[in-house]
Amino acid sequence: MVDQSVNAGVRAQQGFALQRNMALFIILDNYQSKFDGAKYFLSLEHLEDILFCYLDDHGKAVKVETYQSKKKSNGSWKIGVELAEIIVKILQVGKSLIIDEYPKCCSYSHDLYFSSNTNIQLEKKVNSFVDNKKQTRTYAHAVNEENSEVIYGELDPVIQNAITTKLELHESYNNDKLFEQLENLKFLYIDFNRTNKEQENQLRSKIEDIFDRKVSDSKAELESIYRLFKYIELTYNQKSIARLSDKTKQIQSKDINNAIKIITTKSKAFQFWRDHKREVGQKLGIKPFERETFEMKFILAFDLFKSKDEAEHQKILNFVKLNYLQCNGFSEDGCIEELVEKFNNEIRSSLDDQTLKATMYAAYFEAINKMDD
Repeated sequence: MVDQSVNAGVRAQQGFALQRNMALFIILDNYQSKFDGAKYFLSLEHLEDILFCYLDDHGKAVKVETYQSKKKSNGSWKIGVELAEIIVKILQVGKSLIIDEYPKCCSYSHDLYFSSNTNIQLEKKVNSFVDNKKQTRTYAHAVNEENSEVIYGELDPVIQNAITTKLELHESYNNDKLFEQLENLKFLYIDFNRTNKEQENQLRSKIEDIFDRKVSDSKAELESIYRLFKYIELTYNQKSIARLSDKTKQIQSKDINNAIKIITTKSKAFQFWRDHKREVGQKLGIKPFERETFEMKFILAFDLFKSKDEAEHQKILNFVKLNYLQCNGFSEDGCIEELVEKFNNEIRSSLDDQTLKATMYAAYFEAINKMDD
């Protein structure tokens, strides 16, 4: 399918931050109930602002959720020309998904979300005459923080008719039979701040909540997740052809899950250090005035483990993965002490003594949490 509007690499410079932040908010807000352990990929600025494609064990699409994410400078979203134009585009995405050649399982379905951090007020006033007296009845359905998700098919028929009346003003709505996609349309209110800085603060708070505020540096953790989006941020849709199979626009769930696992492992390592820094320091020979530097080095090590350019860190991580099960100690700091001694007896490293110990400390927690390569 060819659509000149999908070549969004340039305009993504301005809108990308909102969509990236919104996608992360959706993941973090539903992480334990929906995304943790799920197999999916995420696309931004592709067929739609935000797209999640959930996969079965054979890589076939089970379900797709698309999000047209819009903010409004003032007032609420109401039934009218502006909303109708957005809905038409959303329904066109639904038609595109049907004809997309990406392999789908037999039970495939998709949901088409109009999402906003602004209230959506779906309202229609109907006039009638009773005993020659004019009466006005208002049919209304609000989408807000108290009623955050509304399915089009569950709206009052009067409101549905008010919406379709506006949609029918668009030629493509009838010509392309877009009304067939109305059953997949949903309205979603996301309680998300408006500015990028406020959004980042909110995402940091989400990270802290998920990990019970045991995160050493939520700002650094958010930046590490942001790095997953750097490649697709400036990637064009080749020849303006948008396909689900276009991996240049995708972030895989395994990469997102791995980033979350790193945060999990960091939080466990940091929590243990915070609770036992004196004992760990005594075991590893870390003096009180060296603790802060040691802490910075072991936190940094988790990121360096993922860099192919950091051969020394990779060597230590591989060593720990191969040897931690043979430790005789019954405490974490005891096992780490054994590993440091064994490593120094068997292998040479260019790292200084404190960096070696800090890296070994991080490697131990990564190994016992069975991080993926």
